[in-house]
Formats: sequence, C-alpha cells, structure tokens
Amino acid sequence: MPEIETEKEAFIAIIYACMSADNNISDIELKEMTYILSKKKMYAGVDILTIYTKIQSIYQFIGYNSFKLIEMAANRISPHLTLTLYTHAMEIFLSDKNFHANEKQLAAYLKKVLEINEQDAAKIQEVINIKNLG
Repeated sequence: MPEIETEKEAFIAIIYACMSADNNISDIELKEMTYILSKKKMYAGVDILTIYTKIQSIYQFIGYNSFKLIEMAANRISPHLTLTLYTHAMEIFLSDKNFHANEKQLAAYLKKVLEINEQDAAKIQEVINIKNLG
C-alpha cells in the first residue's frame, strides 16, 4: 500500500482530502490550495505537483475516502502545525461559501485527529467566515 512519508506530503494530503470531501474539487478550491501552499516556506523549492500527483494516486488507491486519507496523514503533522493546517482546511471548506454536511463531518473528524479544542476551532471558523464576507 502506498504511504504518506513526509510532513509535506501529509499537509497536502489533508488539504486534498478537504477539497475532495464533497466529491467535487472546484476551481476555487484549487486556487485556494495553490495560494496556501505558495505562502508556506516548507514548500520553497519543492515540486508540489509531484506530491499532489502522489496524493491523488493514494486517494484513488484507498477508494476515494477522505477520512482514510486524513487518517494516513495526521500522524505526520508536527504539533506546531496543527492549528495552521486546521485553519487552512477550514479555508478550503468555506472557500466556495457552501459548508456541506459531508464537509462538516470531515471537519469534525479532522478536528479530532489533529486534537484541536472546541474553542480554537470555533475561533478559526468565525474568523474565516468574517474573512469571506462580501
């Protein structure tokens, strides 16, 4: 079985799982992911397309299961990146202004596996909703 081997792969895998949660990766979500990754120092000089392609293959291999992809990736994320990653995941979920039921379920699962407390999760969601107004 293919594996997620590095934190860089894990970060992209979780973002990819969030984009795929509603079974449709929109142009808005792709643009948001590209923007997010372009701002991360950890991806400077890294071939993101190669990682993205690997994650797509893993996602296909595991039967297009976003929960399983997150499960495979979560243990590779350093504690200092969990809030950042959760924030970016919420940006992906809310980028198209629709927070579908399956996205809400995946967000709850992500919050659990990344060990994000309720207070932090609520603050993050509130800030992103404010950011997306207008």
